[in-house]
Amino acid sequence: MSSRNVTAALVLLAFTAVYAYMTAHLPERTLPNTPDPSFFPWINTALALVLASALLFQGLFIKKNDHTQLEDSNNGLALPALAVFLAFLISLPYLGFILATIPFTAVFMWFYGERRKIVLIIGAVVIPAILYVLFRHGFGVMLPRGLLSGLIT
Repeated sequence: MSSRNVTAALVLLAFTAVYAYMTAHLPERTLPNTPDPSFFPWINTALALVLASALLFQGLFIKKNDHTQLEDSNNGLALPALAVFLAFLISLPYLGFILATIPFTAVFMWFYGERRKIVLIIGAVVIPAILYVLFRHGFGVMLPRGLLSGLIT
């Protein structure tokens, strides 16, 4: 039993319960063919519940592994990752979602160990395109178009 995992899971479950209570009290939208304002918060609530429950299960039933050290290749990436994320946030309104997300995705794929150039290029282009189509046409969420505003409808 890992007491740190159990404690973290219980705190996350309590946070999720409060978040679910607040989400349940969001107003309903009466516009046709649009999701309610509580749609994405309920997705967040469900994901947080599943992940916190998995952490609780791991803390209670899975034996502690002696190999808890992170790989050496991932050590020291917190500050560069934060810098890349801040650059992404700053460039998002100007470049638009697709153009800002392409280098962001490529850098994070590289941070996580992907070194094949063709996979980096394809992943960095396809992932933002899929996310844009999913959110724009699937969920009806307008994402910033930036420099591509004349090309993307």
